[in-house]
Amino acid sequence: MRTTTRLAALTAAAALVVTAAPAGAAPSPAPAAPAPADSQVLPTLDSALGSQLTSLVEALRRDLGLTPEQFLDQAGIGERLAESRPRWEKAFRDSFGGVWLDEEGTGLVGVVAGEAGDLLRAEATDAGFTVQDVALTTEELSARERQVSKIVTDLPEDLRALVTGVRVDPTRNTVVVSTRGGEAAQLGNLTARLKDLAEIDMTEAPDPAWDTAPFGSEDGGTQSDGAPNTAGLQPATTRAGTPGQTPAGGDSGSLGSLALLNQTGVIPEGPMRTVVELLAGLTPGTGSIIDGMSQTMSDPVTPVPQNQTRADGPAPTGPIAGGTAYSVAVPGGILECSTGFNGELDGSPVVITAAHCAGADGTRAALADGEEFGTMTRTQREGIDTALVAVDPEFSDRFRTNLVGAGPDTTQAITGSAEPVVGQKACKTGFRTGFSCGTVSEVGATIDVAGSRTIANAFTVDLCALPGDSGGVVFSGDKALGISSASNVAETGTCANADAVARENGYVPRLSAVPIADVMAAHPGLTLRTN
Repeated sequence: MRTTTRLAALTAAAALVVTAAPAGAAPSPAPAAPAPADSQVLPTLDSALGSQLTSLVEALRRDLGLTPEQFLDQAGIGERLAESRPRWEKAFRDSFGGVWLDEEGTGLVGVVAGEAGDLLRAEATDAGFTVQDVALTTEELSARERQVSKIVTDLPEDLRALVTGVRVDPTRNTVVVSTRGGEAAQLGNLTARLKDLAEIDMTEAPDPAWDTAPFGSEDGGTQSDGAPNTAGLQPATTRAGTPGQTPAGGDSGSLGSLALLNQTGVIPEGPMRTVVELLAGLTPGTGSIIDGMSQTMSDPVTPVPQNQTRADGPAPTGPIAGGTAYSVAVPGGILECSTGFNGELDGSPVVITAAHCAGADGTRAALADGEEFGTMTRTQREGIDTALVAVDPEFSDRFRTNLVGAGPDTTQAITGSAEPVVGQKACKTGFRTGFSCGTVSEVGATIDVAGSRTIANAFTVDLCALPGDSGGVVFSGDKALGISSASNVAETGTCANADAVARENGYVPRLSAVPIADVMAAHPGLTLRTN
């Protein structure tokens, strides 16, 4: 099932005993029937999440109210649901209504009544999942989504402008049309035209169309980086634009962006200096946040000169984990982003990252201290937002690690990959905001990033990511899920502001990511580092 979302105002060690495909390999066919839940043995807390994971443990507590053991447990449930989903969808096409996790982490399987449904019900129950009766199969939901999308496309301009997304919500077993703003008469007209084919979610939220631009770190990176300040802040609004033509300042949802100077020089915000004072309530002229950068960026804002970058803190001295700051020189300045998962291609180490962070193939990448470590290659912006950094031979050993995290004492080992499932708990890490965690809210989404590019088959996680987190990792338990690409709160400056603005306007901070399976498929021969 695919969903379509327009992001016009979107500016990012455990050993879990659950079977996963070998790193880099195509997903393994699901077994005839998943193993019962009680046979999935989990490691003890000490062996699964050691003391070196304090930062992640705190993020889990702060953002999800979960212990590391609960996080690992739910990650395993999500992984098994994802493994079973394609087989059930094929074998039980007349009765399979989707899979998801509820707020308590229970694995749910939607079943349509009937003879085939009885067989699916028995299999899902034997596997340890909870069955929920639904009216529509995933095939019917997909057909209905296409029908609703056609209706939206044919709407009068004033109604079409209200719609920010069309998606399938397996938890409600329906198609959902998201809208922003609008008069009562317009919304009534829209409801009538949808003919009971979809439910409408009304919000003043920004669209998910902006990149998680490269940016600096303020306090060493947590989701709560300062007291909220909503003075003068407004939720971002949809920007007009045609595909292939970036609005001035770039595609604002991107988490990869050009670093900026204020009128008097770089603002020292911490070891990874960041210009964050775009807030209208601050003194005019003190600085601004860039919206993002794409290959077709027009009239870009003034970037930081190459001799005045913000990511100038000390570089790691040992293994280089996913989520580490790096920069790329582009005409007029510097892009600053986060490394993703480490991998290998043709026997040589590579770093997986986002294409909107890459500049162009052949561009050199450098660590925070300015030392170059590799060359951008295999850049693919449209549809997937993926690129690799081919690591220089002298740095090879430092990238032969499966760790992700901000540095010593704050890392987690990645042991494999998994497909995201709605309701699954996931975390991300990037050099701007460090670890933050949330719930997967959509899968199979098509994200329009401010009219400049699209992300096909994206998934979204309800968490805060800011410029600088682009290219960083998204994971569940010890499994890789994807790469950070776009965020709907990238212009808010801090996660504290993002949370406050979101609460006031009835939406949640949301990160859009590229599934790791799609990244692997886009780069034949690429394998994920899992040891």
